Amino acid sequence: MSEQLAKRLTGQWVSQVLEQFNNHTITEKEACELLGVTRVHLHRIRKSWLKNILNGEPFELHASGENKKRSLTAEVQDFLHQELSYIKEEAYHYREKFNFAFLSEKIEKKFDTFIHRNTIRRFAINEGYYEQTTREKQKPCIRFEMDSVGALFQHDTSRHVWLPRSKRYHDLIMTKDDHSRRIVAFSLREFETAWHHLCLARQTFETIGIPLAYYVDKHSIFKFNLDECIHYTRRISEEEGKIQFKRALGNLDIAVIYASDPKSKGKIEKSFDYFQRRLPVECERYRVKTIKEAMSILSDLVHFYNTRRVHTETDEIPLGRWNRAIKEGRSKLRPVPQDIDLEAIFSLHFQRTVYNDGTFKFQGKTYKLGQFPGRKITVAIVPGKKLMAFKDNQKIWQYHFTGYR
Repeated sequence: MSEQLAKRLTGQWVSQVLEQFNNHTITEKEACELLGVTRVHLHRIRKSWLKNILNGEPFELHASGENKKRSLTAEVQDFLHQELSYIKEEAYHYREKFNFAFLSEKIEKKFDTFIHRNTIRRFAINEGYYEQTTREKQKPCIRFEMDSVGALFQHDTSRHVWLPRSKRYHDLIMTKDDHSRRIVAFSLREFETAWHHLCLARQTFETIGIPLAYYVDKHSIFKFNLDECIHYTRRISEEEGKIQFKRALGNLDIAVIYASDPKSKGKIEKSFDYFQRRLPVECERYRVKTIKEAMSILSDLVHFYNTRRVHTETDEIPLGRWNRAIKEGRSKLRPVPQDIDLEAIFSLHFQRTVYNDGTFKFQGKTYKLGQFPGRKITVAIVPGKKLMAFKDNQKIWQYHFTGYR
């Protein structure tokens, strides 16, 4: 729109159009034409109009910035001065890199009040903290959307300088429900491994449930696969890492779909962008240098994202959209079967041949099996805990590492 709605139309006319649209006497397209707004803007106005009606308040249109002075209390202004001054003068890696949406979220968490990012931006300009806008990055495209929770989980890793003061890259592994946009699992690691992906998947299934499918990036999901523990150190290939992940999920009847390019995973890519604009800033602000400290901040950010942030595309809070879908019977999640050995499924599997003397070798060590000479077996390892042997999907042997029984 070339002009703001409040400058072009009267509140009475807007109310009249909204009332007819709400009563289904005019179509969505007709309402948009009568008000000269987009579909998204129409529903945003309708939401505000309905809220006023339910509260018994008159509906009024306000020009942008009309109430900006009243919207910022003295406490909020003091907080903004403190934060903006830090970003402009004290921050090292993120000096003068203003994220007004994040400041809006911090105000909402601290003062339990919503201040729009544009209001904060105007405040920063008027107070001399901010002078120019930055060029927005190209947004990932969204190609599809499932109609049920648990129909598809998007799963990926973002390698980024999450802890600026550590001066190192770390890997954030994340799983997101396609329909609701809820972050269902996340883990920050020194580097991603096949074992970390398996552990996070198991945690997800035990706490959330089993989905129909996983959507992953075929090019990079297992790019860094160094699995280490006291009793096991081995580098596995990218392809072998994929096989481990697909095998484990396949045992639970979960389809693994590989995206052809990062843009195909627009939803989770946008989530990574969201956290890249917040977690490193907070880690630098509070001098965080360890993953444990960063995970505490990340958990708080994810909680806000899931429970309070209205998603720009769905116009719903992710957890609210998740709960509504479940209430309406639109859930594809399954409970974990009681008779399944999750430890066996979510372990790293390798093929070995038993020697004629009934032994086999694994990582330079010889283990006594005592059966199946000359036959192939599957050796499964739970790093740092135990080694198991399977024949025809039946466990035939196990060895506990020192300290585990």
